[in-house]
Amino acid sequence: MITIIFWLFALLSGGFVWLHGKSEGRRAILLFLAATLLTAAVQVLHTRWQQTHWPLMAVDTAYLVAAYVFALRSDRYWPLWIAAFQLLTVATHFATIIAPDYLPKIYSAIATFWVVPLLLSMVAGVYLDHRALKRLVPPQ
Repeated sequence: MITIIFWLFALLSGGFVWLHGKSEGRRAILLFLAATLLTAAVQVLHTRWQQTHWPLMAVDTAYLVAAYVFALRSDRYWPLWIAAFQLLTVATHFATIIAPDYLPKIYSAIATFWVVPLLLSMVAGVYLDHRALKRLVPPQ
């Protein structure tokens, strides 16, 4: 059930960002989609959360680097929010290395939690950009 809700939320958010985010939004969604599909693949191959989830950590770290580079090259602010939330996801993986006595359910919940504010920040940033552009360029 949570998986269905996630995919519905990702589809709606991604659709909004794709439609209103211009080229910046499309690139952000393509990066997010690639990371999400890779995440799904590694979770199928490695489903145990009793220790650090190394394949998922690799995907999350790669997405962090991509989001960081994307944010550096962007002239918008909202890509920084994406990189910040992805940094929190990667920090969750590092926390399991530093403190290995954790509950696997807590690890899986926290490692996957940060995707929600990441998507919300993407939608909010694109919405604010879209609204500001409409104010600057009146319809003719």
